[in-house]
Amino acid sequence: MKRLFVILAAVAGLALPSAAAATTAPAPAAATPCVTSDTGGNCGPYFDPQMVNSSGYNTYVENNAWGCGAPGSCGRQTLTSYGPAHWSVTSSQAAGNTGVLTYPNVAQILTATTNVDPPIASFKYLHSAFAESMPGPGTGTDAEAGYDIWTSGGPRSQTGEVMIWTQNVNRGTGGSKVLLNHTFNRQTFTLMQYGGYRGELIWWLRHNETSGTVHIKAMLKWLMNHGYLAAHARIAQVDFGWEICSTGGHPRQFSVTRYNLLAKRQ
Repeated sequence: MKRLFVILAAVAGLALPSAAAATTAPAPAAATPCVTSDTGGNCGPYFDPQMVNSSGYNTYVENNAWGCGAPGSCGRQTLTSYGPAHWSVTSSQAAGNTGVLTYPNVAQILTATTNVDPPIASFKYLHSAFAESMPGPGTGTDAEAGYDIWTSGGPRSQTGEVMIWTQNVNRGTGGSKVLLNHTFNRQTFTLMQYGGYRGELIWWLRHNETSGTVHIKAMLKWLMNHGYLAAHARIAQVDFGWEICSTGGHPRQFSVTRYNLLAKRQ
């Protein structure tokens, strides 16, 4: 199970932007980057007006090598971050590996200081725009770019985890069971489940995109309406990055050049 990163004591409460605030220019990138090769290294916290609930205490970019187990079982991975919308990692993972080792990501905590997650149904919209690059199929890379969304408040999804994959390089289903196809905004996604009944839910975009907009609320609402998530499910955190299994045994760079997370309450 991936690490859910929460700092409850530092979260400044859920303050969602108005429609006008959603057009605010993104915060400028830091002049000096944060650089870390630590397997649990974090950069931040950041404040960015293009990130809902960002308070300067609850927005991070994480190196997050959660699947490495014993020291030395993963190759080196170095994170360089100028902020949530401008960061990269250089990762070197063994050729042929097919299990997820690392998930470098930008993380936004939505949990309030009262330790209460906002109901998904309370959002009029929750969407995100991204632009990223990752190594191609001919590099021996096994990875996918995607959102990792943590939910609470219902028994249907045991892990409280929903992923949305936007680019897939040699991952296939990642061992997940294929359930069905559905279209959001004229784009077809395959719904999968990893880990059996009540396991992690995954929406897989059936063509690769390196940039675009994902309507997170609409996709979570569909899961709620069709019994995959509880009708009263809540949302705790939204992350975006890459699940990396292999880089073909060579250092490969993964980069984010645009990212936001915008919302409005009902």
